Amino acid sequence: MKISVIDLGYNSAKLVTYNVKDDDAFDVFQQEGIKVKLGEGLDEKGKLGKKPILRAIDTLRLFRDIIQSQPIKSVLPIATSAVREASNKDEFLEEVYKETGFRFKVLSEKEEALYSYVGAIKSLQLQNTLFFDIGGGSLEIVHAEGFKIRKVISLPLGALRLTQQFNDKNDRFSEKDYRNMKRFISSLLPEKKELGLGKDTKLVGVGGVLRALARYDQKISKYPLDKIHNYKMSSNFVKSIAKQLYKMRYEDMAKISVIGASRAETIVAGSCVIDTIIEKFGFNSLCVSNHGVREGALSIFLENPRAYHSKNITAEQIRQTIGSTISFQPFPHTRNFVDSLLSLKLLSKREVEILSYAEKKISEKLSFNNPQSLFYSVMDEDMLLSHTNQLILGLSLVHTRHVKTSDWLFARYKPILSQQDKTTVRKISSLITLLRVLEQTKSKIELKRYTDGIIELHIIQAKTLPKLLLRNAMNKFENAFDTHVICMLRDNQSMQSSVLEL
Repeated sequence: MKISVIDLGYNSAKLVTYNVKDDDAFDVFQQEGIKVKLGEGLDEKGKLGKKPILRAIDTLRLFRDIIQSQPIKSVLPIATSAVREASNKDEFLEEVYKETGFRFKVLSEKEEALYSYVGAIKSLQLQNTLFFDIGGGSLEIVHAEGFKIRKVISLPLGALRLTQQFNDKNDRFSEKDYRNMKRFISSLLPEKKELGLGKDTKLVGVGGVLRALARYDQKISKYPLDKIHNYKMSSNFVKSIAKQLYKMRYEDMAKISVIGASRAETIVAGSCVIDTIIEKFGFNSLCVSNHGVREGALSIFLENPRAYHSKNITAEQIRQTIGSTISFQPFPHTRNFVDSLLSLKLLSKREVEILSYAEKKISEKLSFNNPQSLFYSVMDEDMLLSHTNQLILGLSLVHTRHVKTSDWLFARYKPILSQQDKTTVRKISSLITLLRVLEQTKSKIELKRYTDGIIELHIIQAKTLPKLLLRNAMNKFENAFDTHVICMLRDNQSMQSSVLEL
């Protein structure tokens, strides 16, 4: 089924339609984003202006037409800081309903922070985090340890709001204005002691400005992978780029492809906020999530529609929603075999994790006819895996069908891969091939003995095994694990055993 989320923010209005699967996992089907600058002039007048209102309603009419042209089961319209703070909020919402039919849920400061936290952390599964979401009008911060919420903070430190407050109106920040802005940001942020951050607490962020910074970092470092989710940025880069950007004119920033005109206006103030967070709380790096308030709203709605529609989201509802991420298990008939390889250190925990993802992809009945298309479809997903491990997953799946294509892709992404990663690709590929043959016949496999580079395997056949396929799979296993295999076959009915000649 398809569910749409409309996110009406201080600076932008976004419509994202998701494909929701039977297990409540989802991916993006279509998205639209338009700069409506709904919060323009809000700080001076305390209410939404006529022109921003007209821009917002025109945009929402467009979103309505897009939604009506598709079989959308549910629409979740949410509004954040601009609507929340406006004195004419009720009049605006009534006009929106009259003109578009959308009944918006206006998120409180706490709800906005927690929805965004749920969206980001469910997709990363990081237990101890200082999370932030920098939008156009506000900055949300959530501190959590072991997924338990310790503190929720919302501050008027949005990128567009700060730009309008401190910009010298000549499309650039003077050195004095930038210093004043940084001092102002630091004064509103809590002290490190107040938060009580642990040593293993990770900094995680979301927001358009952060994504633009991450893409800029990738451009400068010639990062070979076009992927933002779960990307790590160093504090040194953020600091250096923040200083560089505030000295540039709007036109020059707009010419940078990964920033562009749409982000050039707010990236100086936004990067200053991020740099100040890193500096004040002493982080060496930060992790970028591509998921935030929209994914959080959808996740909460799917987990518990009543919780979504209620005024207050509880800590238990958050825990349940984040914890609902499905952990993948190896094929049931071969689980003990994989565990044996792990205990003998023939496989690492990292390799077992990647293998479990590979088995999930196989269960989704992906087409292997076009290896490159398969690879890019895997890489397009936002997973819990690191970028390197996700690359290995994609390469391993391709390797099972077309070794040359896998090798060619490996060479393309070599700057972030190692020679050991190539060995891992061969191992996982060989196991995928072997386990698929066994799973098709519901046969069990046991590792009986491993000494002096020789593995003795016993396979109990539930049905007649395709001997040629099994022999090819065993040869591939031998080469990948650099070992010699003795394979004993036993019929489950007659209990007679025989040796498979390799």
